[in-house]
Amino acid sequence: MKPNRQLRYWIAIVVWAGCIRVFAEPFAKGPYLGQTPPGPVAEVFAPGLICDTRPQQWESHGTFSADGNTFCFARGKGVFITENTDKGWTIPKRIESVPVKIWSPCLSLDAKSLYFVAPYNRLHRHNMFRCNRTTSGWDVPQKLGPPLSSSGCEWSFSLAADNSFYLASSRTPKGIWYIPCVNNTWSEAIYVSSANTQQYNEAHPGIAPDESFMVFNDAFRPGGQGYADLYLTLRLPDGAWTKPQNMGPRINSGYFDWGARISPDKKYMFFTRSTGWNLRAVCDTGDIYWVELKDYLPEAYR
Repeated sequence: MKPNRQLRYWIAIVVWAGCIRVFAEPFAKGPYLGQTPPGPVAEVFAPGLICDTRPQQWESHGTFSADGNTFCFARGKGVFITENTDKGWTIPKRIESVPVKIWSPCLSLDAKSLYFVAPYNRLHRHNMFRCNRTTSGWDVPQKLGPPLSSSGCEWSFSLAADNSFYLASSRTPKGIWYIPCVNNTWSEAIYVSSANTQQYNEAHPGIAPDESFMVFNDAFRPGGQGYADLYLTLRLPDGAWTKPQNMGPRINSGYFDWGARISPDKKYMFFTRSTGWNLRAVCDTGDIYWVELKDYLPEAYR
């Protein structure tokens, strides 16, 4: 073998061996994708693994399953899912049956269903959809009727542990609605009157699994940190909600902070921070953030 050919041969062997070693490594290992838990100051979640922090890249709507072994999130090319196995977390894979242009994807706590809102007519009204996991993958999404969908526009939502919805909608009156799940059925929509106001714009409710507190965003309340801030409200024993409190500068920023999701253990909040609402790659940048909630909640609510 000539020297130059021999050199190329050994270079190829080294590269090949390196590739095997790289691909043999798991995507991530450990709870919360092996990330060091944050403190009371919001941090980007899993930079380089989930979040691409470069300009005009975005991720949003991060949701963990109840057992912490499935994580679902959105990015520019669709909805992605990664799962914790005995070998570590799988590389995020797009759920092919879910269209690219959807909003507010949310994984059910048992990881068997995915809910989202999507356009259903030329007026760009958004209704609720669901796709279920089967033995062969995720099935075709099905539109959900009333009370989850309406003649208005459903904006965003989150799920409690019993699959009850907290949903922001343009239905009358606009704001946050509670849609209880009883015997696996959603039969009525209840306006959350003590948490809503008509002079502001409550949206993107993130409910705690046990429904003891809720975080939503508002772009119009005075005294905010930026374009849209996150607000905390606690549920009282009589079912009413306390006056919403701005979560402050350790969480809110000069950008858009929105789309709260509470972890199944209530220890952390995940949310999206972005430079614009639309999350368009040509102009917007967004990342999923997470923060420890201990400092923000009374002891009885932790």
